[in-house]
Amino acid sequence: MSYPRVQHRELSVLVGILVGILLDVLATTADSLPNFSLLDLVIFATIPALSGAIAGIADPDHAIVNGVVVGVVAGFIYVVISSVKLPVNIGGDAVLFLALAVPIWGFLGGYGSRFAHRAVTSAQEETIQTTLRTCVNCKTVNPADALFCKNCGTKLPRNTKATASQ
Repeated sequence: MSYPRVQHRELSVLVGILVGILLDVLATTADSLPNFSLLDLVIFATIPALSGAIAGIADPDHAIVNGVVVGVVAGFIYVVISSVKLPVNIGGDAVLFLALAVPIWGFLGGYGSRFAHRAVTSAQEETIQTTLRTCVNCKTVNPADALFCKNCGTKLPRNTKATASQ
């Protein structure tokens, strides 16, 4: 009997959702919705962005979609937790706020994963640039250990990052 393997994408979404739910449970208080303070606003924006960023780092190829999914699910859990803690007779502004929370969290989760995707890809590009050396004469990319350009034969300048790590 074979079991289906959990793919990298599903695992990143699951981790992001679990982080979002954990932060939802820790951050929501019984009186935060009627008396929404600046700290509550920071928490409200940080939870989906952080959980989306975690999903984006875990799977950079599908970062934005994973971040939106994580944000929507975490936002839905936030709405459920907040609704359970609210009194029965709440105002229409609180209901509107809770209705708009899910799409807002989806947007914030997608944006958090986009930033994580940028950070991961720029770090990968920097790693590639430090391991490869570009000729100043003909702009040919050479291996990190090359002393002369493989295209024109020009002596390559010393790569301080590569020599410092050796």
